[in-house]
Amino acid sequence: MMLRRITLERYGCFGAAEFEFRRGMNLIRGGNDSGKTLLLNALPAALCGVEHGSRLRSWGELLSCRVTLLFEGSEHAVRLTRDLESNLVRLEERGTDSNWQQCFAGIVPSGAGAPDRIAYFSQLSRLFTLDGEALLRALVEASHAEAVYAADGRPVDGLWPITLGAGEAAPVDALPTGADARQQEIDALEAELAADRSDYQQGQDYLVWIRKRWELAAGKVTGRGRAASAKSTASGQGDLERQRDQLLEELRRQGLPARLPADLPAMFATAEGLRQELATLQLELTPLQRRKQAVALPVIAWPLGASLVGVAGAAVAVWQQASWVKPALAGCATLLLLGWAYYLWRLQRARAVLAGLDQEAQVVEAKRADALARQHALAERFEAYGLPSAPVEMVKLQQLCRRNEELISRYRQLCAQLGDAATAPPGDGAVDIDERHLRPEDLPEAEARLAALGESLRQREQRLQSLRDAQAAPAPAAVAPAVPAAVSERQLLQAIGLQLEKLTGGRYHEVRLEEGSLRLAAAPGRWATPTACSQSTAACLTLAIRMVLSQVTGCRLPLPVDDLPLQLDQKRRPAALRTLERFSRDCQVLLASSDEDLAKRAVRERWHVIDLDLPSSRQSATAEEEADAGQLHLL
Repeated sequence: MMLRRITLERYGCFGAAEFEFRRGMNLIRGGNDSGKTLLLNALPAALCGVEHGSRLRSWGELLSCRVTLLFEGSEHAVRLTRDLESNLVRLEERGTDSNWQQCFAGIVPSGAGAPDRIAYFSQLSRLFTLDGEALLRALVEASHAEAVYAADGRPVDGLWPITLGAGEAAPVDALPTGADARQQEIDALEAELAADRSDYQQGQDYLVWIRKRWELAAGKVTGRGRAASAKSTASGQGDLERQRDQLLEELRRQGLPARLPADLPAMFATAEGLRQELATLQLELTPLQRRKQAVALPVIAWPLGASLVGVAGAAVAVWQQASWVKPALAGCATLLLLGWAYYLWRLQRARAVLAGLDQEAQVVEAKRADALARQHALAERFEAYGLPSAPVEMVKLQQLCRRNEELISRYRQLCAQLGDAATAPPGDGAVDIDERHLRPEDLPEAEARLAALGESLRQREQRLQSLRDAQAAPAPAAVAPAVPAAVSERQLLQAIGLQLEKLTGGRYHEVRLEEGSLRLAAAPGRWATPTACSQSTAACLTLAIRMVLSQVTGCRLPLPVDDLPLQLDQKRRPAALRTLERFSRDCQVLLASSDEDLAKRAVRERWHVIDLDLPSSRQSATAEEEADAGQLHLL
């Protein structure tokens, strides 16, 4: 089941917010204190509750904070709403062709034996195919390894027996024993090797291709490349190349960059439309601001002064004890009341006019903020291509492209005649070497990663060959069957070891239980507790256990991962990300990170990205555009 939406009300730094998610990989990116961990923690807080929920309430709010989760599956949808302070929970279910039906409604107490708590978790077990609160917390707690195992390596009480229940079909079928387990490992290795061999070959081809492109762009063609080019060059090809180089040099003298994206005309059209839209909105906003300035509130000085004079006169009349005191006081009071009524009427009328103008201005400001946000996103696209992003510079670049359109067209024709795809003209997207491709300084690291993948391929091929040899060997004498729980325990530890091997790039590959505590094979014959290992190894072990528990139990909940790439070195990071990408084919992954390289990879791999820095970016864009309002008006 997929987490479709998280709705937050008065929740921490978000206040009121709503976030959409998709299948596969979801990246939550943002800087420090942007709320990445807080957003991930909304999942366990809504499902399991949280102590002292009032600390999560947004500052200055009087009402309690609330989280709503919407899960969608192929057959039904689930909606869960929890008040984090009172623990009032409403759980609803909806089929494909039905309305929402309430499964549970009530306060879920913290006591373990409370009837409402038992009823609530029984409904969660039915909806998400899980058994027990310990398993639920282990799967959704992304920030606390204590939900999986204690500091001494002991699994959390109530977690391990869930996966080791004898007679449970899911764990036993998921990880069969004996010859079936060997066959399953062979099948898994064959599938992985087939995919990784393809990735390895594509990586080799890509490195050869991108290196050749950078060499051609820099004019450093190798002797082999020159020989091949000379062999295939016709008699007049040298003249065409000289003409092409001359045109390229002329374009550079005109001020155009060497590489322009293919969608640059569309980007220019979008920028022009946004400038016109901003200018129109500014023309609408300026009269509203002038009308607001023209509205004058009535002055309170004259009714207040008249009231003081009347009170003073009444005091003098009373002191003189004249016979006309009462009629005079009545007349003065009537005049003062009429004066104050007129003043209050004018004041209310002026405020109503100001309120109407403010409302109109807010509508225009909202449209303007949306246009500025779209313009900021467009500026980021220009910057990603290495082009100027300021509105004035965009206009200059557009004028240059229009003025030199004939040169660009001739350049394209020459490149087409030469058949040189690597040095295609400006404006041809096939030539653009932007951030989607590796830079020259990134090539050594990419080659090292490819070499590590090749070494991993060789090791797994040796493992596959040894498994096939063991499978072809005669079967050993029959032994007494093991206790189902012990068999399931061994299967579970083997699966954790396989996942840990993938996450750590082959560094750790074996896990066992020793005196009830987890141990890792740190070296041949030496076993270490998770706390004795590095922080990255402990994080990989926690993630491996959570991934295996999700697979073995068939749970339908997403897997949240909090800032794992920053805890890993250059060798383990690509291995862990590759493992998570494969895992996301069957289970939704919510990955939070502030790594900019990972954000670029997410764009290239078409992950779903939630940018928590976007509101601040919009504010900065608004300030920048307001500072440049004069130039925009002229344009």
